[in-house]
Amino acid sequence: MKPSSEARRLHPLTLVQRFIVSLPGLVFILLPVFRETDSTAWFNLFIAVVYAAFLLPWIAVYYIRFRYWITPTELIIHSGVVTRRKRNIPIDRIQNIEVEQGPLQRILGTAKVAVYTAGSSKAEGVLEYVSADEAREIREGIRQIQEDLSREGQADQGAFKREEAHVATLDQDNVGVQESEQPLFQMDFKRVLMAGAFHFSLLYIAGMFSLIQYFDPDPAVFMDWLLRGPLEGWNETIQASPWTAALMGGLLAIFLGWATGVLVTINKVYHFSVSIRDAKLHRKQGLLTLAEGTIPFRKIQSFIIRTNPLSLFFGYSRLELQTLGIDVKDSGFQVAAPLANVQELDQFLSKIGSMGLPDHWKSVSPITIRRLGIRYSFVFSVLLLALYGLFPSAFPVAYWSLVLLPIIWIMSLLRYRHMGFALMENGIAIRRGIIKRHVWLIPTHKAQTFSTHANYFQRRLGLTNLYVDTAGASAMNAAELVDVPIEVAREAQESLYEAFKRL
Repeated sequence: MKPSSEARRLHPLTLVQRFIVSLPGLVFILLPVFRETDSTAWFNLFIAVVYAAFLLPWIAVYYIRFRYWITPTELIIHSGVVTRRKRNIPIDRIQNIEVEQGPLQRILGTAKVAVYTAGSSKAEGVLEYVSADEAREIREGIRQIQEDLSREGQADQGAFKREEAHVATLDQDNVGVQESEQPLFQMDFKRVLMAGAFHFSLLYIAGMFSLIQYFDPDPAVFMDWLLRGPLEGWNETIQASPWTAALMGGLLAIFLGWATGVLVTINKVYHFSVSIRDAKLHRKQGLLTLAEGTIPFRKIQSFIIRTNPLSLFFGYSRLELQTLGIDVKDSGFQVAAPLANVQELDQFLSKIGSMGLPDHWKSVSPITIRRLGIRYSFVFSVLLLALYGLFPSAFPVAYWSLVLLPIIWIMSLLRYRHMGFALMENGIAIRRGIIKRHVWLIPTHKAQTFSTHANYFQRRLGLTNLYVDTAGASAMNAAELVDVPIEVAREAQESLYEAFKRL
């Protein structure tokens, strides 16, 4: 798509799609009308009529007043019905252009285009919707303009050029900057199923039960329907034993959590593939909803490898990229490989980051076992005493709960064994976690601060916490080690600082 001063509209089928998307809200408003006939139901009917009378003109006016332009320097978007919004997005600041097609868009031949810039935590501009061909033309046209602007401004890049030079060196050494895409990682259907099997969450179950509660079904009728035919004997057993009913309910919830995790993963990462082109990662994925996007190399701040005992037993991990200025939909990170083995991870990391997995790890102080065990044992004992004081009849429960104290010390030992760091030529690696295990690989030139901090008890024991910060890092999931010997932490801090100065 060539730059032009001519205003462009969204696809006319945007009107149809927005109306269809709004229908679920109208259906929920009308549900009491079909279930009841009292005054409340008639009030809902009135609300539904007002909702429809307001919604249809709003959709039409929004479409009519929406305009966008692609000039040689800017993407301009004018939108809004009551409040008018005018966005001028410099093309040289655009970092990612994501094209997404849901099931409805695939049927109608349209797509959503989301534009992300360096300073945004969400999309700066959204075109919802344009034709699928036009979406790809917009993406390729903006890329071409960026390449032209880059060639024209190479002499005046200043300090920013040092970062580009470093990335360019990585590209030439590892992949070479070529116009054709080079496949880097892809998943077949078997791998997608495995990724789903490792993805368990009760969040989907909570949503399902919340929806069921809205319809208020009769539990007895539901159980009679579920346990009929060959399963009728189980129905009598459940009714005779509440403990059996609770156990089967828990097992059913676990199975549903696992099954929904598999289905959600298949829909999300089906045909997942990552390729390299022009110093960017190009990612494609999705079954019902197709998504395509790019991640510039220079926006990658760190690499995160996530795993758990089950996936680790089969030799697989999940690779994520912590990025700057790109909308983060997966817990603050962009997924680069949902399920990869060690060889695939090494290949991936060597291609885009010139970092690999360390061979040896330095452990934190073993005193951390005692500190964590004492701390949580004390908290657990206080809770048991409070339970006994408030409910003396609960003494048997509190008494038998003491068997959990050894588990606290076992978890403390496991945390110590799985926590450590490694200084490498190009950066630092930090690992942490018991069930959910994380490994951070942070290139030296991406680190923002190397800091240590300790509380009163840690200072008395000669311990401190080591923290490595990167731009855009999540405070809830930081690359931090606890209970590192002070001298070891200072040496690591000085080593990182010296490596940073050499850059």
